[in-house]
Amino acid sequence: MSAFKRLLGQLSPERAFSLGAIAFVIWYVLLAFAHYLYQRPLWNDEECVLLNLRLFTSQEVFSREFLSAQTFPRIYFFLIQNFSRCFDFNLLSLRFFPFLSMLAAFFVWLKIARYELKEQGAYFTFVLSWSASAVLIYYAAELKQYSMDVLAAATFLLFLYHQKNLEEPGPGLKYILILVSLPFLVFFSYPAYLFLVFPLFNLIHSAKADRRFIGPLIFYLSSIIVVGAFAYYFDVRLAANSAKDALSDYFVYTDSLPQFFQTLGEGTNNLFSRWFVERPKVFKQIGIFFVAFGFINLFYGFSKNIKKDRCRFYSINTVALVVFIELFILGVLKKYPFTIPRTSLFFCPVVLFLTVQAIFGLRRYNFIYLPLRAAYVIFLLYVAISLSGITLAGALSFRPVL
Repeated sequence: MSAFKRLLGQLSPERAFSLGAIAFVIWYVLLAFAHYLYQRPLWNDEECVLLNLRLFTSQEVFSREFLSAQTFPRIYFFLIQNFSRCFDFNLLSLRFFPFLSMLAAFFVWLKIARYELKEQGAYFTFVLSWSASAVLIYYAAELKQYSMDVLAAATFLLFLYHQKNLEEPGPGLKYILILVSLPFLVFFSYPAYLFLVFPLFNLIHSAKADRRFIGPLIFYLSSIIVVGAFAYYFDVRLAANSAKDALSDYFVYTDSLPQFFQTLGEGTNNLFSRWFVERPKVFKQIGIFFVAFGFINLFYGFSKNIKKDRCRFYSINTVALVVFIELFILGVLKKYPFTIPRTSLFFCPVVLFLTVQAIFGLRRYNFIYLPLRAAYVIFLLYVAISLSGITLAGALSFRPVL
């Protein structure tokens, strides 16, 4: 016992937070595994996807609208169809790729967060946030594309953090191959379209400063055009027709001023406040209080970093606001739902990051920072422990009741 006390006495706060982060990395993976292996019954949307998986031939996947107003990136659907058919559409095979996608997205986000959150306490809090998010656990095992959306967005962000370094030795073959490959993510995730603009914008700036980057710019643009044309004809065109009526209630409407503010407010609320738990309602309200700091950081982080990065997009801070605006514009144009949390699941880790960054950015004001940080960690711990009990009992849903 005395040896244990001596060990605790020698453990610095930074070391403790580092060990805590490792523990919650392992814990989130275990929760995702448990939820995946429990094999909960398919719910309505998943049943509709399974119907299409069973009935559609390989040719029909790329030529027909899906039944039951379902949308699903066709190449991704095709991979799941052919893989799960080998196992007679067993539940584990149906959810295998979504499961792998969420785990991969988690580890990519851990790498991204490490670039930004240098303080171990902040990094620990971000990792803990994943175990306190019902949706990030739940959608690790659902027969839909939402976990792949998280991975696609994370992949683009990871590239942006490295784009400057990749350009420094000059436009080599490795850089060009990565650029040409990035647009292919739209075959697997519709939100990937939102991120195509950022490498392009950076490349335009690089080409203006150095003519050697005109070649990579042309390659990237060509890849976007070719991949986009195929994706539109064999996927987006069909998906738009399938979802037109089903998604009509989830856009931003400008018919009247009250309706505009109502749909805008509802969409913004969904993008920021529905990532932890919603029931009992008090937990949602507490979550709203904390993520409000993240919402403020959405604008503050952009204004602080855009000049520092010389009007280029190299970090979450500059990308997040633009993606938010893109989603808003698409919602107004009735092209992508603005008020459905699951279709914007890729934005969830962004909100978690912005919230942690905002709270830890207040460290100069100890009278606010210390109690706020303690309250947020306690909130996350309580929710994470409660969700763990529900998940391990095999009772997790996308709207669990604590």
